[in-house]
Amino acid sequence: MLSVYAKWKGAAYLKATLQKVLERLVLTSKDLDLELDPARTTSAEELQKNALQLRVVTKVFIDDICNSAAHIPVSFRKICSIVSLVLRWSSATLQH
Repeated sequence: MLSVYAKWKGAAYLKATLQKVLERLVLTSKDLDLELDPARTTSAEELQKNALQLRVVTKVFIDDICNSAAHIPVSFRKICSIVSLVLRWSSATLQH
């Protein structure tokens, strides 16, 4: 039920927030190698290069999301607040 609500309330926000970065990622995907499994890379240098590329891609996503904070639907903020409270309560309960 939460996923249906999230799609209903969040689709426009997600599209507005992430569409451009996803389009850029698709255009540059042939130049990116994000493989981090050492068994599937040829060297430690390649693994480090891939890790750096993944960090850059991840930072772009996180930056775009953070920069869109003012546009997050109120219902999403409420859901995030509730989830955060439940997780803190669960964590505190598990520690005792």
